[in-house]
Amino acid sequence: MGAAVLAFTPGVPSTAQAQAAAATADPNVTAYPAAFFTEFRPITALDMTGRIPGFQFDGGTSGRGFAGTVGNILIDGERPPVRSDSLQSILSRIPAAQVVRIDIVRAGAGGIDMQGKAVVANVIRSPDGGVSGSVSASVTNNTQGRLQPNLNLQARRQWDGRSLEASLSAYQGSGDDEGIRERRSPTGELLLLARSQGVFDFHGVSGTTVYEGPFAGGRIRLNGLIDVNGSGYEGSDLLIVPSGRETSLSDSAQTKGEIGLRWTRSLPLGMTLEVLGSQQLIDNDSTGSYETPEFTSATVSDGRRGESIGSGSLKFASLATPYGSIDFEAGSEIAFNFVESGTAYRFDGLPLLLPGDDTRVEELRSESFVSGVWTPRDNLSVTGALRYERSRITATGSAGAAETDLNFLKPRLNIAWTPAAGHQLAFKLERNVDQLSFGAFQASAAFSTGVFGRGNPDIRPAQIWLTQARYERVFGRQGSFVAELTHEAFDDLLGQVVILETPPGETMPRLYNITRNVGTARRETAKFTGRLPLDSYGMGGGVASASLQLRQSETVDPVTFVDRRLSNEQPVVVSLGLGQNLVSQRINWSLNASSGQSTRNYGPRALVRSRSQPSFSAGLSWRPDDRLSLSGGLNVSGGSEGAFIFFATPRDRGVPVYSETSRSEGTISAYVSARRSF
Repeated sequence: MGAAVLAFTPGVPSTAQAQAAAATADPNVTAYPAAFFTEFRPITALDMTGRIPGFQFDGGTSGRGFAGTVGNILIDGERPPVRSDSLQSILSRIPAAQVVRIDIVRAGAGGIDMQGKAVVANVIRSPDGGVSGSVSASVTNNTQGRLQPNLNLQARRQWDGRSLEASLSAYQGSGDDEGIRERRSPTGELLLLARSQGVFDFHGVSGTTVYEGPFAGGRIRLNGLIDVNGSGYEGSDLLIVPSGRETSLSDSAQTKGEIGLRWTRSLPLGMTLEVLGSQQLIDNDSTGSYETPEFTSATVSDGRRGESIGSGSLKFASLATPYGSIDFEAGSEIAFNFVESGTAYRFDGLPLLLPGDDTRVEELRSESFVSGVWTPRDNLSVTGALRYERSRITATGSAGAAETDLNFLKPRLNIAWTPAAGHQLAFKLERNVDQLSFGAFQASAAFSTGVFGRGNPDIRPAQIWLTQARYERVFGRQGSFVAELTHEAFDDLLGQVVILETPPGETMPRLYNITRNVGTARRETAKFTGRLPLDSYGMGGGVASASLQLRQSETVDPVTFVDRRLSNEQPVVVSLGLGQNLVSQRINWSLNASSGQSTRNYGPRALVRSRSQPSFSAGLSWRPDDRLSLSGGLNVSGGSEGAFIFFATPRDRGVPVYSETSRSEGTISAYVSARRSF
């Protein structure tokens, strides 16, 4: 079952709506009307997307700018112009009762720009939902007996093609961690044995507001967000061998504000103009101290960053040819980002100066694109896009000054074929460019190991050629199987090496870790996900799910020049799930399990291995009526272990100084929540 839908604007006719109404069935669009979800009793649009077979929610990335960071969700045919307000939060604010249907769009059906995504969900809302809202509260209790409450308020009004919504959420919590530290020399001699205890706390308040309505012959959406949060930690290690105590304290606070807008208007000849804008400011403050029997240290940091984005795109009317329809779109984006950071270090009460402890980094970036979707047959489409990115990065501060001009051409090709109902094959080839982490321009200090990092203003972002093949099979109401094979080839990979440099105000040189472009790498990923309805196996409303991801990679270590895998790669990830929807009892329950983690990090003077045991969760929700939802659950996290091998010199020149193992126990937490809609 399918319907071709380009866009939907609540309450206001548009060219896209007229085209959608007149379009014939499209095998690349599957429409899931509200009635499809009735038996599952969803509360929000987010609940509804989780019930669509074969669809995997993608919230996008946190990279700078709009281009290349979007997720796979559309709201009435358009992407929300937000940076900090997540797609998950946006969907959770849309009541299920106001969703007309959700269209699953594959292969750019209807000329929709897929932004490289294989599948996109288009949430179509009711044009006039009146006044609605909800109050929800939850509380979590962990094994240490610490409570973590959460409160959320939402309100929305829709009238005459306009809508106004607002939300407010507040949370706080605390917890304990306990573990054992053991440090040994290369010969096995016990150097340190300690029992670790720590208490952490966190809190935050966030508010959002959104207005949509007619403006200047088109439609406008205005967003506002403010978020204030903080956290603290107080840790103490009781030293058994040798005797003594180590303490660590840290506090951080962040204030974030953002405004955004999107304006669209239909133009003559079937064209559509879209303008996006966003302004974001973030202020960070943090303090920390670390005291041992041998030394004391302290850190005070103040940071501020911001982003300004403006973009425009023009979508042309679909062009009918003897060889199929063709849809074109072109546009450009410009973004300005800055980061200011100042950090003061003290060691044994004396100031410690590091290269990069006072830094300002600016990036002025533009990206222009042209894309086209060719549909030679109803079940076949080819999407081609060419993007040109240009940026200038300027860095000033105690690490030195530098200015870098970067230019990248980023092509993309997507081919999608639907050979039969419920089957789709997709192929993607594209070139991506990573965004530089501004943290690489800043200094760092790890007083516990004596490892210091200096900023480097002269680096380039990694470039990646990505090739992906995807097969999707959808069967029954809830059954699906998806297989993805991905190959990535990296150039100008970033990594850390060691340099010898005399710090400011000192006469003796010191070893520093520094981030540099270190070479190439490759990575292969195979991912398989499936959902199997269990009705025919005697479990009515039951669904079993499973996911398997296999990953391997290879690069040349920039310190030892030996082949190894990339840092922090997880070779195998497995998850299993079992759930059941009891329609007459109005109950849903679920059980989930995921494999533990096993990763390695390769530093210039350290090797770190992290392991964690599998985790499990169970959940139960009950909806006694259409407005009230009650739920509860249990989360069990397995214990973890970290192994740290430290070298006084680069790993290729010396033997380890010591190896340290830390172990912590797992945690169990239980939660209950209630939501009342109106």
